[in-house]
Order: sequence, then structure tokens, then C-alpha cells
Amino acid sequence: MHYLIKTLILMLLVILVLLSAAPFTNAQSQQFSEEKLAQSLKHFPKADLNKDGKLTVEEIQQFRQSRQRNGRRAAAVRATQAKDANLNETLSGMNAQFKNVEVELLEWPSELHEKLGKMTKFALVTWPVEKVEGKLPLLINLHGGGQRWFDFDFQRQLEIAAKMGMKRGFDLAELVGKGLITLDPNTAERWSVDSLDTMLDYVLETFPEIDEDRVYVMGYSAGGGATWRWINQSSDRFAAAAPCGFTGGSANDDAKKLANLPIWTMAGSEDGKNPAGIRKMVERLSAAGNVNVKHTEFEGADHREGGRAVFETAELVDWMLGFSK
Repeated sequence: MHYLIKTLILMLLVILVLLSAAPFTNAQSQQFSEEKLAQSLKHFPKADLNKDGKLTVEEIQQFRQSRQRNGRRAAAVRATQAKDANLNETLSGMNAQFKNVEVELLEWPSELHEKLGKMTKFALVTWPVEKVEGKLPLLINLHGGGQRWFDFDFQRQLEIAAKMGMKRGFDLAELVGKGLITLDPNTAERWSVDSLDTMLDYVLETFPEIDEDRVYVMGYSAGGGATWRWINQSSDRFAAAAPCGFTGGSANDDAKKLANLPIWTMAGSEDGKNPAGIRKMVERLSAAGNVNVKHTEFEGADHREGGRAVFETAELVDWMLGFSK
């Protein structure tokens, strides 16, 4: 009698488990419809693990799990989920076009943001889609722009950049498809070097997966000038730099401080006074004993065309990654 009761109880428990699992299975099937699986395959062909030309629910689940970044993300810095629906929608559209990287929106904590001058609350960080073992190099890109550009909010800036074909660090990361992290901070005024140092301190403390011996910085136009000022103040923080498309700094800058920092400069040949200024800068660096300085001039390119050319130069990333502090 006791055996029969135990058997009935056991059967009842099994039935309850099956019933509770059924809604989850149906919901899961709806989440991964054939249409959505086909779209996922189009954007992420690497998710097709058995290479049969179609995705299964199991494959897309494994692929999602593989995109988790070595346990990264301290609680203090997370991708913003619902605080700005428009930004997240724009971000989704960007990621739909990328195969090698995933761009995430970062919101600086309030106590940090107060120390960042006019840097905006949001930044963009880009991770490789494929999981990479060990620590990753970090490439920081400083955008250009003047007051008219700064007057636009971050959402509007991204929209304009997309329409005009303006590129940033995440575009270069997608192009090269390397195992690196890129950070695109954003500012509403001329870049402040002290604020950038504060930002980098926080980033290195918060993301332990970053290799502190392989931090690189680049920028174009006003971002190139900011890159130059930053490495002049804090050259020991970087393994290589690329200040591009700007006036070339001042002849009074102490080039000897940068004698050991690899630097690759670029400019369009028709970009006003910039190419001549950068050539003089290269001469000063070479005279100071820098044997790892190089210069590229894009023939016939004006300021905007020169900017596109910089972010289409995949060799720049390969060259940078060849250096470590």
C-alpha cells in the first residue's frame, strides 16, 4: 500500500514537471522562429557550428553563450538597458551590420562623470564576437568635431555620422576583426587630457581583462589633436599612438618625451595646412630619436576623405598590436 502511494506521488510530480516545462518550450520555440533564425544566420554566419547552412535553437544558444566576455562587466559599468530607448535602437541597428564585433552603450557612473569635465554620460565600447582567451588590448579612439558638432546630443551625432559615412573606433574594429576592445568616449567640448586620464584610470580598474601593457590611442581632426596632447602629457600609458588629420602640434612640444613611443600619423594631401604641419611633427619626432614613427598621406584627399581613409587602414591596427610597453 505504501509502495503504491509513493508510486502515485512520483507520477504526479513527473506530470507537474512536464506541464510546467511545456509553456517554456513553446515560448522558446516562438522566440526562435524560422524567420529569426534565418536573420541571425545572415548576420552571424559563425553561429552555424555544423556548417549546414541553417541554424538550430541549440546553435544560436551556444553562440550567445560564447559571446559572454570572460566574466567581464563590473556592476558599476554596464550596458544601459532601458534608460534611452532611441540610443539602444540605434545601437541594435549598428550591430545588425556587424559580424566581427558587438558594440555596447556604456553609462559612466555619476561619481565618475562629475570628474570627466564635459565628456558626455555615454560612451561606446566594442568587444570581439569570438571569445578570446587571456587579456585583450584596448584601442581608444577620440572623435573630432567643433562647437556645432558638440551642440548635437549623442543620438543625433550617431545618426549624422552614419549618413555622412563618418567612422569611429568600432568601424575599424569591425574591419580588422581582431581580438581587441575599442573604446569610443564622447565629449561636448574640446577634449580635456586630465579628464581622459581619469577615464582611463577607471576603465583599467573596472575591466581586468584589459592588458595594461597594450593600450593604444588614436584620433582624427580634433581627436588627432587631443591624441597628441594626451601622449605629450601621459606617454607612459600607451604602447603606440596615431594622431591624425590635425595641425601637427607646436614646435615647442618636447618631442624627446615621445622618443620611445611608436607613432603613426596620417593626413589627406589636400587637407589645408594639416599635412604640412604633420610632416613637420614627424621630422621633430625623428630628430628626437624616435625610430618607430611613420607617416601616411592620402593623395588627393580633403579633410573628410582623409578621415574615411584613416578608418579604412586596417594595417594601422596590425602595426599597433605589434607594440607593447
